Amino acid sequence: MDELKRVGIFTKVVQAQSFSEAARRLGVAKSAVSKQISLLEDQVGVRLLNRSTRKLSLTEAGEIYYRHCEHIVNRAGIALNELRQYQNQPTGTLKVSSPIAFGRALLIPVIKELRTLYPLLNIDLQLSDQIVDIVDEGIDLAIRVGQLKDSNLIAKRLCNSPVVVFASPEYLARFGTPKTPADLADHQWIRLSVLPSPIVGSFIHKESQKEQVSPKITSSLKINSVDAVIDAAEQGLGISAMVKTTVFNQLNSGKLIPLLEDYELKPRGIYAVYPHREHLPPKVRIFMDFLEKHCASSSWS
Repeated sequence: MDELKRVGIFTKVVQAQSFSEAARRLGVAKSAVSKQISLLEDQVGVRLLNRSTRKLSLTEAGEIYYRHCEHIVNRAGIALNELRQYQNQPTGTLKVSSPIAFGRALLIPVIKELRTLYPLLNIDLQLSDQIVDIVDEGIDLAIRVGQLKDSNLIAKRLCNSPVVVFASPEYLARFGTPKTPADLADHQWIRLSVLPSPIVGSFIHKESQKEQVSPKITSSLKINSVDAVIDAAEQGLGISAMVKTTVFNQLNSGKLIPLLEDYELKPRGIYAVYPHREHLPPKVRIFMDFLEKHCASSSWS
């Protein structure tokens, strides 16, 4: 390592034709430059520079050595420039984990725009409704919805998504439409099994702002897939509740009907989770920026 440092100093001295000027360009004392050149000559076992009171000149051995040193310094400069370009331009492969429905609804459009602007960036999108260990799996960035468990991971809130209670027109035609949160206790419920309970939080009446405790709901149908819960609701198997982004298209098309619109549940946070805070790779930082902008501008946020 010391030799490489001295190679750089030697090259700077030859180019400056002066110990004093080389020291000025390097921002160090002249004596420090002179010492490093002497140590380099001791290391290679030959005099590299002829010194006089008026000028410096290369010895024959110094000229041979300088040609190689100049090449080393130039290659180092090229390497540094490439590294800076890498830091400013996302490249390589970005490995992203996300719940299935959220990934399909939001990440695919984000990836499309990102790939248009950064064609050198490869995306490995892994969709699963199970919480994966992002460190063990080598995940660069994971999307998590709802309350996060304590961990050593870094989490950044991208936005909030309202929670909507919904059912299919077929189900409501058969069993009626609940008018208050208390009515939910008399209905069939489809539960996403990864959640601690069918309804997370209490209902707030939008006009009066009065809180109504969620009724005790039992589920005869539990499913570990968000998409499967949505499919089951479309088939008229019961009522369920999810963040609006996951059922936005179904609500717009009328396949699912929002319920209890006079009430609201506490919005769920949508987070980007990643292993390290320091030296965040450009590919992760840029992807998070895109996600944040898309979330903020989405009609469901």
